[in-house]
Amino acid sequence: MKIPSQLREVLGTHQSGTALSSIGLMTIFGCYVLYVLFVQQHTLPDIDWWQWAIGDLLIIDVVAGCVANFTKGTNDYYKARPQSRWVFIAIHFHIVVIAWSYNIALNESLIIWGYTIVSAAVLNTFYGHKSQAMIAMGCIFLGVMVIASLPSPVWFQCIAGLFLIKVCFAFSVDHYPNESAEQESKSKKNPI
Repeated sequence: MKIPSQLREVLGTHQSGTALSSIGLMTIFGCYVLYVLFVQQHTLPDIDWWQWAIGDLLIIDVVAGCVANFTKGTNDYYKARPQSRWVFIAIHFHIVVIAWSYNIALNESLIIWGYTIVSAAVLNTFYGHKSQAMIAMGCIFLGVMVIASLPSPVWFQCIAGLFLIKVCFAFSVDHYPNESAEQESKSKKNPI
């Protein structure tokens, strides 16, 4: 399915119906789970409506992006645009704005953000290398330990974990490395 040009930075140039359905369903489910954690922990902050709106929109973006960045369409889009990968990493300040929106300690969010961005930048330099996925798993493992060591509410630790996965693993790792090599070898064997 061809993606409209306004959504290509998010979904790439093409997506399957299954991928789009998965993104939608997982976004709804993920946001529901986070809301339940909010309510169960009695951590609904006393904030203005516009802070809720900003925080909720960014949470939706993190949850949806965590799924979308694993799809072939998004992977292919950014594989063909190395400069755009750097821009994508640089603009991901979401976790700090979410913390600010919900009155979570900014120093905790800055630790999570700094770790995530540095890890994503390192992983981006390994883009296309065989060892990239293994290095990414090490970054995720250490990042989860960092997040778990912080005294944030559980719902915020969950969104921080999704942010880490979205930027460090779902986005920064080439999940379909062999397909481009296979296509290239096919085109050499069967020139048009």
